[in-house]
Amino acid sequence: MLQRTAPREVLKLARDLERWRRSAQRGRRIPEALWAEAGRLARTYGVSRIAVALGLSFADLQRRARGERETMPRSPAQPTFIQLAAPTGSAGLSAPGTVEVIDGSGARFILRLPEAKPQEVLGLLRAFLDHRP
Repeated sequence: MLQRTAPREVLKLARDLERWRRSAQRGRRIPEALWAEAGRLARTYGVSRIAVALGLSFADLQRRARGERETMPRSPAQPTFIQLAAPTGSAGLSAPGTVEVIDGSGARFILRLPEAKPQEVLGLLRAFLDHRP
């Protein structure tokens, strides 16, 4: 519990955080604006004092006080356009009629249809590339 002698701005942020905690669904992240204010106060009054007063993680607040934001792992960007050049002749092909595609996650698509036409393969390739696990 905060003492009444705490700076007014710390008391205000404590009320704002308490209001957010009461109204937020369990597991939701603290809004960036509240973190930014907590980081500013930690730089002024000390990380430990503000972390205790506001009930925040010391390590998280320390990062915010240094100006670092929490980093979330990003999923690799999905390709929006892929252009495949058709080989001219069979030079350089190890197995005629074989198409092999590896996406960013490492998933592999190998198609061996020696008699297939390019438009027949396109639908299968598109289904593979559009698949989201």
